[in-house]
Amino acid sequence: MGAACQKGGAHFVKTLIAGYRPYELGIYKNNDPKKEVLMDFLKHKIREYLETGTEWFIIQGYTGIELYAAKCILELKEEYDAALAVLKPFHDFDERYKDEEKILLNEILAECDFHRFIFEKTYTNPGMFRQINQFLIENTDQAIIVYDEATPSKTRFLYNEILEFQTNNTYNIERIQFDEINTFIDSRYDG
Repeated sequence: MGAACQKGGAHFVKTLIAGYRPYELGIYKNNDPKKEVLMDFLKHKIREYLETGTEWFIIQGYTGIELYAAKCILELKEEYDAALAVLKPFHDFDERYKDEEKILLNEILAECDFHRFIFEKTYTNPGMFRQINQFLIENTDQAIIVYDEATPSKTRFLYNEILEFQTNNTYNIERIQFDEINTFIDSRYDG
């Protein structure tokens, strides 16, 4: 990934995006209105990051927040010099995806600027997830994490590892909680 995110010695600001899967958000159908609202919110948030220096966005390709954000980034490429990297954790990590999710991921992979596996093998043990999280944190400058402690999610592991990393390193994290999304909804959709 280093070669993809550095040109001629220049350092590009890289922002990791992670968050809830659709089922954790109560989204079970592709045409759920909650998905459109979340994408509107994410596009607004990504635009803020583009306007303050992010050149690369990094996702792993998980369903939900990551793929919604990827679609937003690809749409914003018409307005901004944005780049998207998809660093899939390991081979076959998406084998349980529904067909429509696999299609969406493949569309994103076809349009993204860079994609690769973090591990060039299939899943072998739970320790891989900590190594994946550490790799992502060490190779990005900041993160947008959609995670509210009131709603359980595996995203908490990444979030906690970032907090641990911050104790000895400079790393910015924006944790988006449901209150912020609700405030956005109230300002955009009500009245």
